[in-house]
Amino acid sequence: MTSKRQGILISYLIGAPVGLFSILIVSITPVALTGEGLGTMLLFGTYGKAILGLIISFLIALSIGGQSASIDIERQKSLIKTSFKYSLTVNTIIWTVFILLTILSNEKKNLFLFIIPPIIAFILCTIITTFTLGLLICYTIRKRINNANI
Repeated sequence: MTSKRQGILISYLIGAPVGLFSILIVSITPVALTGEGLGTMLLFGTYGKAILGLIISFLIALSIGGQSASIDIERQKSLIKTSFKYSLTVNTIIWTVFILLTILSNEKKNLFLFIIPPIIAFILCTIITTFTLGLLICYTIRKRINNANI
C-alpha cells in the first residue's frame, strides 16, 4: 500500500469515528443540559444544512488531510508541523463549508451573530486538534510508513 493510501486510511480509521462522535455530542448537548429538545431544535433550525455540509465535507477533508500528512512525513517534516498542517487543512475545509452554508440558509437574518460561533469553533478546533487527534493521526501515519519501509 502506498504511503498516501496509508495516510488516508489512518485518517479515516482514527478521525472519522472521533469526529462524527464529537458532532453527535455537540448536537445533543442542549438536550442533555436542559432535558428539553427546544435547544436542539433551535440548533438544527439555524445550522441544520450547515451541520449536514460539515459532516459530508469532514469525510472528504479527512482524505485530503491524510494524504497531505503522509507526504509531509515522507519529506521528514516535524510531527508538530505535520499535525498543524493536517488540522488546519481539515478544519479549514469543514468550517468554510459550514460558514458558507450558514450564510446561504440564513440570508435575511443578522449574519454576524450566526458566523461568530463557527469562527470561534474553527480557531479552537485547529488549536486543540493540532496537539491531540491530529498529532495521534500523524504519529500513527509515520509509524505505519516507517514500518512499511523496513
